[in-house]
Amino acid sequence: MKHIPQRMCVACRKMYPQNELIRLVRDNKTGEIKFDCDKKLFGRGAYICKNIDCIRNAEKKRGIERHFKCAVPKELYKAAEELI
Repeated sequence: MKHIPQRMCVACRKMYPQNELIRLVRDNKTGEIKFDCDKKLFGRGAYICKNIDCIRNAEKKRGIERHFKCAVPKELYKAAEELI
């Protein structure tokens, strides 16, 4: 049996298999936050559930901003909702 990595959602704080979550990455050089669909980009990563409630909860509680310790544009949350 192969080991499946577990990651925590920044909104609901529950552990899920890595492949069931959306990964966001902050580029160390530019500070830009982007989606990592292939889960291969270099940089600090954050994970969020693939459901609307968790994305809205992360926006309300500023979970992604706290994780990355920087401001996150509102468009990022809208793009995450469209990604689902």
